[in-house]
Amino acid sequence: MKWFGFSLLSVLLVAGLAQARADPARTLARQAMTAEQGLCGRARITCGQLMRPIDPSGAIQGSLSIAYARYTHWGPGSAKGTIVAQEGGPGLSSLGSFSSYSALYAPLLRDHDLVVVDARGTGHSGAIDCLPLQNARLPTSENVGACGHTLGEVADYYATGLAVEDVIAVLDKLGVRKFDYYGDSYGTFFGQTLAARYPQRLRSMVLDGAYPVIGESPWYPHAGEAVRASFNLACQRAPYCAALPGTSLGRIAELLQELRHSPINGDAPDANGQSRRVTVDPVTLGLTLYGSFGLPTYRDLDAAARSAKGGDTAPLLRLIAENETGEYGPAGSPSAYSRGLFAASVCMDSPAIFDQTAPPALRQSQRNDAIAQKRADDPGIYGPLTIDEFAAIPIDYSYLDLCLEWPFPHPPYRPGHPIPTGASFTTAPTLVINGELDMLTPAADGAVVAGQFPNARQLIIANSFHVDALGDVDNCTKNIVRRFTASLHMGDVTCAVEIKPVRLTPLFALLTADAIPATPTVGNVANAHELSLASAAMQTASDAIARWYINYSGIDVGLRGGKWRYVQTGGIVNFMLDGARWSRDLAVTGSIRWNQVDGDITANLTIAADEGSQGRIRGRWNDHQSYSPARLSGVIDNHALHGIMPAP
Repeated sequence: MKWFGFSLLSVLLVAGLAQARADPARTLARQAMTAEQGLCGRARITCGQLMRPIDPSGAIQGSLSIAYARYTHWGPGSAKGTIVAQEGGPGLSSLGSFSSYSALYAPLLRDHDLVVVDARGTGHSGAIDCLPLQNARLPTSENVGACGHTLGEVADYYATGLAVEDVIAVLDKLGVRKFDYYGDSYGTFFGQTLAARYPQRLRSMVLDGAYPVIGESPWYPHAGEAVRASFNLACQRAPYCAALPGTSLGRIAELLQELRHSPINGDAPDANGQSRRVTVDPVTLGLTLYGSFGLPTYRDLDAAARSAKGGDTAPLLRLIAENETGEYGPAGSPSAYSRGLFAASVCMDSPAIFDQTAPPALRQSQRNDAIAQKRADDPGIYGPLTIDEFAAIPIDYSYLDLCLEWPFPHPPYRPGHPIPTGASFTTAPTLVINGELDMLTPAADGAVVAGQFPNARQLIIANSFHVDALGDVDNCTKNIVRRFTASLHMGDVTCAVEIKPVRLTPLFALLTADAIPATPTVGNVANAHELSLASAAMQTASDAIARWYINYSGIDVGLRGGKWRYVQTGGIVNFMLDGARWSRDLAVTGSIRWNQVDGDITANLTIAADEGSQGRIRGRWNDHQSYSPARLSGVIDNHALHGIMPAP
């Protein structure tokens, strides 16, 4: 599976990435973690439950209550159609993301209904709560196996194929025959299973962050290909990085080699500003490479690696801490995200490098033999990591060892085969979406999916990450999805190739004297040092903005001290900085206003340098434009400052 666990959620969640946010007003990750509050009391929303047998064959007794919600279109007359949306994970509550889906499809809800169902074992549909797996600091194959034994004879009956049958039963109850489907991340796996089991029920499909049910290798080789290509590609599109000697991946590989001999230890703030003890070694760096949602990692890793080589380890320690935030901690409420369901679904439905139905001891032997053979045949599959380093990454990312001890008491179908043999995918128009820089569900995986559907088109979103329509602050993918669902045609997709490149941090300035000074413009009388102070202040502001993609507490700290917070209202995010320090010797206080709708960012800051300089600086740039400059004005030490710098 490619939605490899709660950490991915908490980092989308862990998106898109850069685009890990829902339509500007909401975040997918926050909704999934807190679940939807008061959903069933809202206007035009009706909620219900449908009792379903745990085993449709009747061999195993018992039932589940499947929860659903339906938004009834607000315009006159009958609905033109019904949209069905399915969340990722597996293990996330789809109802917990109801507002994300209603925001995505808002323009269509005048004449379309929206139905969202919590899959069995998630949310309000009997969420699996396996202890200690749910609350473990690290999920292990042992506590995954213990979870399966706790579930007993029904352990294998939370599989995707059965969850699809539940959704169809709900739609039958609601009188919905044909429908339009949207699935994100694991929701694309769910959608493909549905499209093979009930091909005639679909009017259209959108698979956002897609990876294949059929034809996927249990080694997931495209992930390594994406890592090796994408960091270099992002660097090549960032002028400062592109001008450096060597390649971005080469610098990361050099860092990795040093870490093999000398790991780095230290304290650093995580994604929510909490200090934690961090070790940077091949495994934690590997988690950052293979388990990240995108923007902060792509933005900072090259510069952080260069800083660490020069002795400044703070940026690298923070990046590792941020990527560990979700992984190395309890998963939270199982009704928001169930690790038990994640395990039950993945173990039944995903390919493995061993025979899932073999006794656990034999599985371990088969696993060791498979890795030894892969080590001989394709040692660079996870480069720059070795296979053993990749296998040591937590199992809901490396996934090679996840199901070593899952019991498989009564599989309802052959493990790894949720689609019946000989089934054909729907002929309904299908849109497959992948982010160009996504290492979780790489574009190559989406190409496999698109090639299996008779009427599919793949759309790759440039410079983007995991799940694009729900995390679309660029106002591109969501509009394409809306047009496709309404008309069965994508329309103009020019915007998909025009998404701005990632603005990589050029360097981390330990002291403001190391910062790249702003370029003076007409009216400037500030000196080079003051232009460096202004540049460092804007980097401080941008550093906070970049954390928005992974911070869900609304409170964080500066890289080297101070603090900041943000408040979001609709598509406007307001940041308040209080002595935040990006460089060690400069405290920055003030406000930043980010309009996610039109991309305008305005920062009004006051600065206080340790050497005594003080001033006020205003900076403005547009987040939607590729290479727009930031325009600066203000006064530092009674010197008028006017300048420009690359948008940070």
